[in-house]
Amino acid sequence: MPKYEELKAFRKQNLIPEYNDSSSEKTMLHREARALAISRLEESARTEEEFANVISWWDKLDDNRERRERYHEIGRSEVPLEWHASDYVLPGNANYDMVLWQQILAGDFIDYIFDEPDYIHELVRSQDLCLILKNMKEHQKQLLYYVIVRSYSTLQYAELNGKTDRNVRGVRETAIKQIRKKYKTALETRLLHLPWTLTLDEKYFFENGVRTKDEKNSEKQ
Repeated sequence: MPKYEELKAFRKQNLIPEYNDSSSEKTMLHREARALAISRLEESARTEEEFANVISWWDKLDDNRERRERYHEIGRSEVPLEWHASDYVLPGNANYDMVLWQQILAGDFIDYIFDEPDYIHELVRSQDLCLILKNMKEHQKQLLYYVIVRSYSTLQYAELNGKTDRNVRGVRETAIKQIRKKYKTALETRLLHLPWTLTLDEKYFFENGVRTKDEKNSEKQ
């Protein structure tokens, strides 16, 4: 919806008769007129349909606000950054360093600043996952960082730390089970008190667990 386009609809409903009134000493600002119209809509709402209309207007205004904010923020594209790389420099398996470098070139330094095991919780967007990862043991953070974020094989990580591959796999599975269990508990709490905050992926995980590769492929088709 174009900027201030809603004012036309508000004028048709006679919610802001004083807006741009020639008899007025001071012309009302657009944002003042919009706030006044929304306030009058809220005060006059009595039926379920009228309240739904108020909510729909707030949703539209929120969408406009979020769109304007996106214009002025440096965000991560939904398209993987390595897809934009040249075929001549793209390795067979694009690594994490290349993605970090693409972000730095785009002016996004957040992941680079927190690129270490102790701050693995800063690399996720979910507040629940952030808290879970932050409270994990140091050796679990280190393993998850190198094996999951940095894509080390369990054998590589075992050799670097003087451990066996079997031991590393066991620690990894234990850490992942703990994360999933705590995450499901956190989602259960949110579902009870703030059900509207759950995303579709979070609802799916809560009801069905982790998606399998076959399920992901079927959804893409």
